[in-house]
Amino acid sequence: MPRTPRALLLALLAAAPAARAGELHGTVRYAGPERPRPERAVSKDRDACGASVNDESLLVNDGRLANVVVEVRGVPGPAPAPVRGALAQVRCRFSPHVQALPVGSTLSVGSSDAVLHSVHGWRGRSTAFNLALALPGEQAEQRLSRAGLVQVRCDVHDWMSAWIAVVEGPAAVTGLDGRFAIASLPPGSYTLVAWHERLGERTVAVQVPETGTAAVELVY
Repeated sequence: MPRTPRALLLALLAAAPAARAGELHGTVRYAGPERPRPERAVSKDRDACGASVNDESLLVNDGRLANVVVEVRGVPGPAPAPVRGALAQVRCRFSPHVQALPVGSTLSVGSSDAVLHSVHGWRGRSTAFNLALALPGEQAEQRLSRAGLVQVRCDVHDWMSAWIAVVEGPAAVTGLDGRFAIASLPPGSYTLVAWHERLGERTVAVQVPETGTAAVELVY
């Protein structure tokens, strides 16, 4: 079950006049207990997969939280244009662990491993797609036509997991430094929705000014 954040702070600041209008910058911090990243033993195909794998479900670096999807909702005008996303399989790990792609985007799935992988996308308990890759360099594609969260797992290697947020508004994912940036926003009042696979979803209001850059800080 998602964990309730201990605190959620929002700070909106106008940057220097020289900054370009229509940008939203932010940082997501984690105020919970620092935890070591546990390693899980690999149970099969060790020659291709290695002996263990890190748990990427809660990555905290110097108090900053990675892999948080942030989406701006209520933006007028056309939705973000579809793009071509990528999901790699390297030593029996999905990369990237979390990504955000606009509705209608195409996901290109590839593998560099000499073992069979089943790239199984789930929407809750329902299958969104299921692709099998058995050879190094093999590729497959999947169109993402519906908004929402998709968890990707491998039916062959049960430790493999990734998340795709299929979004209708401008979005970004925090990096290892906990930061994100969303450009080309018209001035106005919007809703910012933040989601983390273990800490859940939170919603805050943001105001993009006529000039300058809006700055947001979230604290879980």
